[in-house]
Amino acid sequence: MESTEREWPLFGRRAVARVVDLVIATGINLAVTAGLDPVLPGGADAVDPTVVGAVALSVAAFAVYAGYEVVMTGVYGATPGKLLAKVRLDPGPPEPRAVLIRSAVLFGYLLVYYIPLLNLLALMASVYAVFSALIDRPGHRGLHDRLAGTSVVPRVGKVGA
Repeated sequence: MESTEREWPLFGRRAVARVVDLVIATGINLAVTAGLDPVLPGGADAVDPTVVGAVALSVAAFAVYAGYEVVMTGVYGATPGKLLAKVRLDPGPPEPRAVLIRSAVLFGYLLVYYIPLLNLLALMASVYAVFSALIDRPGHRGLHDRLAGTSVVPRVGKVGA
């Protein structure tokens, strides 16, 4: 019973951390997209994108989201959302490769965003990764955690400890 009492607050902190990180990374991605818009053929026209523009925006979006996770975790030991929610990746500090695997599972759909059917399959895998953390017991390890060999645990002590 005690295990169940402790695991749901941790899951809630994970959710808060993910929302904070998505808000920050989305702000960065919007700035990058705005910067790319004038230089891409056809701009960031969502109605009639050129292939080059669509691929460039997809790769840039993936680079922003995955880069945010890898760089912040590499420099600070956790993303700002995880620092705020007082959680961290275990084993810590994680290898950049493990963080990149987690990010690829969560954000890989961005790389194939403009490819019909493949984008849907990739998005389904990403959504499954998040919801698999909800149903996994007792550690709430999602598909992205299992593939990367990581888990999210409470942070005790100072950042980087």
